[in-house]
Amino acid sequence: MNMKQNDSQAGFTLIELAVVLVIVGILLGSFIGNLSDRIENTRALETQKGLAEIKQAMLAYAYVNGALPCPDCSAVGGGCVAALVGDGISDPVAGGVCTVGTNLGDVPWATLGMGRSDAWGTRYRYAVQSEYADTTAPFTIDATAGTGIMREPDFVADATGATRQDLAENIVAFIFSHGKNGLGGISDSGIVRPPVPAANIDELENIDNDAEYYLRTKTSEEATIAGGEFDDQVIWISEYELKAKMVAAGKLP
Repeated sequence: MNMKQNDSQAGFTLIELAVVLVIVGILLGSFIGNLSDRIENTRALETQKGLAEIKQAMLAYAYVNGALPCPDCSAVGGGCVAALVGDGISDPVAGGVCTVGTNLGDVPWATLGMGRSDAWGTRYRYAVQSEYADTTAPFTIDATAGTGIMREPDFVADATGATRQDLAENIVAFIFSHGKNGLGGISDSGIVRPPVPAANIDELENIDNDAEYYLRTKTSEEATIAGGEFDDQVIWISEYELKAKMVAAGKLP
């Protein structure tokens, strides 16, 4: 009799097992969620480091060649023929002007001897002002040329994001990653990623091939705030930073 009583006390009821399983499930879900966040944070940091290393390589290229490199052609069109697309080589044409439209393409990773893709397997992108990438007519200390602007939408003063804050002016080159979503980018193997949706107006600003680029706080996938989802990572080289490096290296004036 006592033995049967002890046996029943030593076991688990179905309710107790269910409670244990629920607790284990919650803990496991929390662990997986935290692990996923850590992995994405690590990838973002690796990508930011990669962008910084590319920037330093470009400054070294300017030191050696008297100008920044041109982008590598990322698509056929204009002066970009199929043989030039995606080979990682800087693509100037006669006269030193960059082949790519108004000079947006892939980072010329082979020319620089750098990695070509971010931590999510999407190629790094690069835009440069022609006057600073013309090795046949290197820029001078007092030369003036077209420059770009790094902007941030102002969602505090204007909920639509239409009011912009200038983060930096006089930019001669932008280097960026399309982030985790990869929208508008090209994979490491040359596959075109899905296009940027019309609602993601801030990410569209970074692929419209003009002199204005956007940078703002990362938002989650399918974000419904003004400007839409945004996870691009962008760094830049200013006119004065480039010229200061060249002066310090004895290449200017």
